[in-house]
Amino acid sequence: MGAPVYDKETKTYVGMFDARDILSCVTAAHREFLSMGGHHKPGEDVAMPHDVELHHKTQRELMAKALQHIKIDTKPPSEGGQGVSVAYLAKRNPMTPSYSNDSSLLDICKALAGRHKHRVAIIDPSTGICTGIISQSGLVAFIASKCPSMDEKMEDANLNFRKKVVQVLDSDSAACAFELLDAKRLSGIAVVDEEGKLIGNTSARDVKLCVQDAGKTGMDTDILSYLARVRQSQVVKDDKYPTCHVHEDSTVRHVVNLLAKTGYHRVFVVDKELKPVGVISFADIINWMLVNGGT
Repeated sequence: MGAPVYDKETKTYVGMFDARDILSCVTAAHREFLSMGGHHKPGEDVAMPHDVELHHKTQRELMAKALQHIKIDTKPPSEGGQGVSVAYLAKRNPMTPSYSNDSSLLDICKALAGRHKHRVAIIDPSTGICTGIISQSGLVAFIASKCPSMDEKMEDANLNFRKKVVQVLDSDSAACAFELLDAKRLSGIAVVDEEGKLIGNTSARDVKLCVQDAGKTGMDTDILSYLARVRQSQVVKDDKYPTCHVHEDSTVRHVVNLLAKTGYHRVFVVDKELKPVGVISFADIINWMLVNGGT
């Protein structure tokens, strides 16, 4: 889900390039597609089959441009767009301070407790070369396997989960959902129906599937249908227990195990009506461990 970017000339690491950066490229490609007039309203008839083929061909070409060269305008030409490179995107995730094999796990936990710090690189001080990566997901999996005292309910254990949930409607387009993910620099957002019931989620990991789809599925498709297509699964609106959520009375152990098992960067907390009332991320678990002195 991420890789360090190395500058051969300066012999230093620029930063960490990850799936959220690829998401930025995908949304930039879609914006350029729209600026070229490559858009029709959902449900609107396209004049001829040739137009449909051209519509998809243009999307595929722009997606290839964005992902193969990572050199694309982030804004339409009318707004004076600027080129985006791997180095530019990676600099948003700096690799400082550096950590080595001698660094304490506590220091690495503190580094990964930040909202936007998903992984840190382990640098060999003698060569300056990255020898490994420790991620939030790997750390939470370690916590799940090593920490037995997690049987309290979340509220009783002071695990802070009641916060605003960033979400999109199932009728919103995939482009809308991905733009929101990119703008908020989040790893996942909730997908709800018109009643506010949690149906599922979309995350940066869907970017890989979006890339594999290569623009064959229009990003103006509603998010639920889009995900069903690129995930090659069925659209299930009546799923009574989506894997991306837990209930308010869940234990800390259940939450940690679910995060470790699924690899989701966050799970949503729902009430009895399956409406989101909060969210728990990898960072929340790591912060909880730091505050409660987990060993």
